[in-house]
Amino acid sequence: MKKSLFYIILAIAIVVGLTGCSKNTSSKDNGDNEKTEFQVFEADVIEAGDGLLVGPDKDSPEYSSADKISVGLSDAGEIPETLKPGDRIKIYYYGNIAESYPAKISASRIELIGRNQIVDGIISLIDDIYHEDSGLNNSITMMAFDTGKLEGLSDTEIEIILAMAREEYGLEIVQGTFDELAEQGLIDKENLYFEKGILIEFKDVKIDRGKNKISCSISKWRSGLGAIGWDAKAELDGGEWIIKRDNIWIS
Repeated sequence: MKKSLFYIILAIAIVVGLTGCSKNTSSKDNGDNEKTEFQVFEADVIEAGDGLLVGPDKDSPEYSSADKISVGLSDAGEIPETLKPGDRIKIYYYGNIAESYPAKISASRIELIGRNQIVDGIISLIDDIYHEDSGLNNSITMMAFDTGKLEGLSDTEIEIILAMAREEYGLEIVQGTFDELAEQGLIDKENLYFEKGILIEFKDVKIDRGKNKISCSISKWRSGLGAIGWDAKAELDGGEWIIKRDNIWIS
């Protein structure tokens, strides 16, 4: 009986030992015979190019290090060729996060897992009003956004929206309220005229991330006699944002 009990305990010890050894498959030798743990997190792409700037998800340990991380790609092998702002990606890496701003890591693998749909929805609302009354866009070189009322969006998401607008319209993108832009000399407050650009403003923004719905008031302003706006509702339907307008006004 004692021998049987001994062999049972021995068998359990062997199984536990093998299980413990299998956990080391997610680590690598750093060259000094020390093991470095394998890490993975999800993030939104802010900028893509020779390198990669991302905003890690708020519930990730990486976010506690920095809200922006510069990702080195030299060791990442094959990466998606079409990465762009707003893409959702999964990042695999070894080692520590370099303490800088943005923080820095070196990726061992990148996976494209989708899009930030709410960011795409806001861009669809911007595009909808940008192309309406195109005369207001005549000869502009700048697009300004009053982002103070974009409640429900993170700072990273707002930065992605600005990056996407810059890429889409080929214009200089700035942030500021009417008064702030006037203080910078961009808006002629006395004559109520924005010579170089247009100001797009959001108000009363409500975002339902679970149902991919956005409601807001949006306006485009060029001058005291050149502005448009409306209440808008946007909903994702089959991969496309459908926008409905109400209470349209023109000045």
